[in-house]
Amino acid sequence: MTSLPELFKVHIAFEQSHLFFPRIVEWTLLGLLLAIAVVHGPELLAQWRDGSTRSRISGWKVDKKRLFGCLLLTAVYFTAMEPVGKLYPNSGVGFLLTSIVYGFLLSWLFVRDINRRKLLLMAMSSVLTPFLVWLVFSHVFKITLP
Repeated sequence: MTSLPELFKVHIAFEQSHLFFPRIVEWTLLGLLLAIAVVHGPELLAQWRDGSTRSRISGWKVDKKRLFGCLLLTAVYFTAMEPVGKLYPNSGVGFLLTSIVYGFLLSWLFVRDINRRKLLLMAMSSVLTPFLVWLVFSHVFKITLP
């Protein structure tokens, strides 16, 4: 049996601690996807069988460059975060550097008619936002980021 002071000690496995919040987000998104499938799935499946959904999808106009660019950037962002983070382990540098690049490239992808002012705002936003998030998580909450 453990003593009372032992119950209040926190043991942190630093090699796994940065995976805590992503797992919460993954399971939350999976639960939401399951709820959407249960609630709307039968209706969408019936429309698909009738052919009414297929005609709507074929006429769907989408900006393919921005859609697939966003998906590609997000995949590269999550994939690159851990290898970059291994350069300086348990410091959050991987999150910080990859988030700066991701934020800037995502802004570049979605902002139209880029001029000097917009470019400066994009750069400032892509540097300041990840830096503030890193500061809060690593120094206020003492949570290690990849």
